Amino acid sequence: MLRQVHSRGHRFRCGATVALVLLLLGCRERVIYEGEGISVPRDFGCWHDVGYVVNWPKLNGQDLYHGPDPAFRVRANRVRLYGMGGLEWNHTEKAPGEFDWSRWDEAFQKLRSTGVRHVTLNLYNPPAFAVRRRHDYAGWRMQLPREREMLWRWLSAVTSRYAEIDAIEVANEVFTPGIGDNKSYFAGSSTELEQLADWTLDWRAHTRWGGQVWAPSIPGVGPNVEAMLEWLRRYPRAREFNAFPLHLYRLTEHNVGKRTGRSTAWTALVEFREGLQALNLGPVIDSEKGFDPGDVQPGTLYNYAVAALVHGVQQTCYFSLGSYGHDETNLGQPFRNAWAKDDLEAVAALAGRVITRVETTPKGRWSVTTQPAK
Repeated sequence: MLRQVHSRGHRFRCGATVALVLLLLGCRERVIYEGEGISVPRDFGCWHDVGYVVNWPKLNGQDLYHGPDPAFRVRANRVRLYGMGGLEWNHTEKAPGEFDWSRWDEAFQKLRSTGVRHVTLNLYNPPAFAVRRRHDYAGWRMQLPREREMLWRWLSAVTSRYAEIDAIEVANEVFTPGIGDNKSYFAGSSTELEQLADWTLDWRAHTRWGGQVWAPSIPGVGPNVEAMLEWLRRYPRAREFNAFPLHLYRLTEHNVGKRTGRSTAWTALVEFREGLQALNLGPVIDSEKGFDPGDVQPGTLYNYAVAALVHGVQQTCYFSLGSYGHDETNLGQPFRNAWAKDDLEAVAALAGRVITRVETTPKGRWSVTTQPAK
């Protein structure tokens, strides 16, 4: 898919042609892609759900979330639901088969008004009647429910009520640093994670639901990438997943194509992509993307999404749009910095297009040439 990188020799006298991953250092502007075209998925342009809610910082540096924020009006094509105040399984199914949809109805009214037509549902926080072991609800974790029917009832209820939910992520950030560790967002064994994936895939087949099932997501750093690739090698149904999410925090647009190391903040996108290709699996998506404070400037969100696309990441969901400059996104909300809103909406506007050329610029958004999909 990727061709070679060409510098603008007539302006900067950098005339060598090199492989894409090397990038020509010293040239302020360069072409990082030119070819037959990179198809942008029609649901491209995603933010993580906490951008939907009002953010109140606590003194310990963490955040409290209270929805919904009437000032948040950012056009998007997809939203990933995970951690949104009130939109949790345990807060919704009060008793077996008894659901309170009031928060959900409120949320989806707002999502629809901002153009969202695709929603990813992450599985977490099963209700108390469904858990096998003591559950940390404040940690937004997932565990294998006691019975398959409990999971099936929840999936059928929420997807039938909200047609926008067209993807299910089996679990969030497993192998952090290992299955069963109290820091992992999945509380259980590797075998139980396989069972949860089995039940989700079986539900789709049984109900003939037409949506996607995404593999469990992982932090995008090397050890977690290795653990997930090994799990996928062992899991006999890996090819039934429609996408393979990882989270590439701290990775910047200028380092996306590099192998893991200090410059990539030890994220391992290249290694994950190559490992999936060796297993005949894909595509890669980033279901939770953030940056270090101060790394986000006008154009960063747009440029990063484009750079990730060039390197095979078919979706980037920007996380925690409610930052006040003290967490990994540093975007600001409400959008006092209008450029952040503009960047996110420019990302969404790429959906369904074909990218034929990408050229960096000294500052601001890169120059991206597109054409309509055939």
